[in-house]
Amino acid sequence: MIRFKVLNRDPDSQARTGILKTPHYEVATPNFMAVATQASVKAISPAELKRIGVQIIVANTYHLMLRPTSKLIKKLGGLHKFMNWDRAILTDSGGFQAYSLSQLIKTNDEGIRFSSHLDGSKHFLSPELAVEIQNDLGSDIAMVLDFFTSYPAQFLDARIAVERTVNWAKRSLNVKKKVPYSA
Repeated sequence: MIRFKVLNRDPDSQARTGILKTPHYEVATPNFMAVATQASVKAISPAELKRIGVQIIVANTYHLMLRPTSKLIKKLGGLHKFMNWDRAILTDSGGFQAYSLSQLIKTNDEGIRFSSHLDGSKHFLSPELAVEIQNDLGSDIAMVLDFFTSYPAQFLDARIAVERTVNWAKRSLNVKKKVPYSA
């Protein structure tokens, strides 16, 4: 279970600092997250990340579902063990990749159909599958599958993106309530 404790508040704004307690580590907020897109922060070891004070890493659902796959990572003991990282991990949902690889995707209210940027193989990512993948990975913080538009956006396009994301979040929550945490 994740808990957040406010430590300081700015009396002139809504700014605050706090501690985010995750299953693997207590993360001071605000915080810088090192990026481990494919379960590795490039050119720096986990020991060095700890030495410089990194408390949380962000990994990518889209890339990990393609390779090595969430099922393999789960079989090997989860993303923390796979990465040799005993601190917090946040996994994003894959929504940004859908946006950045827009020439390879088709999105509707059910989810995102895409061709892999690696080999062209066909895949489907739904809000429910995004939850399942992140649960298999054993992430401390899992993001819901989101859909967004480029800037500037037409009002209708932005509204569709927000409504789709809200609906996907509701579907994700329904699945998460039924699936026990696996980390």
